[in-house]
Amino acid sequence: MSAPHMPMMNEQGFLNCPFCGCDEVGIAIDEDGWEYIECGDCYCRTDAFRNRELMTKSWNTRNGHLYTEDDFNQEAEERDHGL
Repeated sequence: MSAPHMPMMNEQGFLNCPFCGCDEVGIAIDEDGWEYIECGDCYCRTDAFRNRELMTKSWNTRNGHLYTEDDFNQEAEERDHGL
C-alpha cells in the first residue's frame, strides 16, 4: 500500500505520533497496571488496555487503515524495484 504520506514505524512496532510526528512512542503503565501507548513529546496517548495487541492496533490505525510491518515491507520492495 503506497500513500502520499506513509507514517513511520519505530523499532517497537509503533507508528509515529499522529499529532506531532515524534517517533519516541512507547508503552507506559498507569498506577493500576493498565498499559497505554504514549508519545514522548506531546504526550498524546491511547486508552488504557490490558491487551497489547488491541492497544497496538488502536495506536497504529490511521484514517481507518491498520498499518502493519507488511505495509512497510511492501513500500520498501516497491522502492527497490522502481514501482
